[in-house]
Amino acid sequence: MKHLRALQSIEGFSPIAIPRRKERACEFAREGYAVARDVEEAARMGARLCIVATDTARHVVDGLAALECGLDLLIEKPLALDAREGSRLRERAETVHRRVFVGCVMRFCESLGVFRGLLDRLGRIHSVRIECQSYLPDWRPSRPYKESYSARVEEGGVLRDLVHEIDYAGWIFGWPSAVQAKIRNLGRLGIAADEAADLTWEIPSGCVVSMTLDYLSRPARRRMCAMGEFGTLEWDGIEGTVVLGLGGAELEVVRSVQTCDQIFVKQAGAFIKTQEGIHDPRLTTSAEGVRALSVCDAARRASLNQREETVEYP
Repeated sequence: MKHLRALQSIEGFSPIAIPRRKERACEFAREGYAVARDVEEAARMGARLCIVATDTARHVVDGLAALECGLDLLIEKPLALDAREGSRLRERAETVHRRVFVGCVMRFCESLGVFRGLLDRLGRIHSVRIECQSYLPDWRPSRPYKESYSARVEEGGVLRDLVHEIDYAGWIFGWPSAVQAKIRNLGRLGIAADEAADLTWEIPSGCVVSMTLDYLSRPARRRMCAMGEFGTLEWDGIEGTVVLGLGGAELEVVRSVQTCDQIFVKQAGAFIKTQEGIHDPRLTTSAEGVRALSVCDAARRASLNQREETVEYP
């Protein structure tokens, strides 16, 4: 629904809903959306773009169907289950001359943009710490969490669900050549998927990036801290704040009041503008989506083999 709301808020744009559960067609119609039975019907109705927001295991099959209808795609993160599947979708898009983007919406977060813009003031960075921790049962209170895709080992788990963190780490600091990881299911939630993951890698400058992701923590936190030769820069993604501390100077604090819905509208607007030949660099490309999945794949191997593993980018 968040994608539909975002599209509907953009002047001159009329989204078409394609419900996976047919009983939702009436619900969408009551809310004023045009409704199609499938992507083929949506294309006949005039659709030129498609946002794929189905469960992760369906991303590739639904994406391929939309590509065959001549539509450009924005696929909800992650692009696919793994890098091999993501590459298959990307290669098909190239063959049929269509574009595929990935819904890594955190790139459109105003406060994260401020953080990225202030990094140079730290000088040479030696350490980055990223934390995204929350409690899975709180995510969708109206739906039993054990029935969600997040809980399923074949398509869920924190590494896929919280791939936002891997994406923006690569986008801001550069993509790793190798990664160390510990991925765990501690049995706390009664699900088969991974409940917690810790990743570490070094970027060419010598800076070490470390990351903790989990479904287990309360209250929720999403934050990042970069430490450099001149000071420290901290981002709180929940509070929308950025704090810069340089030596003995007074702290500089930037606050954003941007809402979650506004972030999705920004992303939707950037996707629409690609039809005019305008590419917003915050819009995650399919190549970047495959890169994030490659890091995830390497992290799984590293955890299984208990050693650092090379990231195998296609």
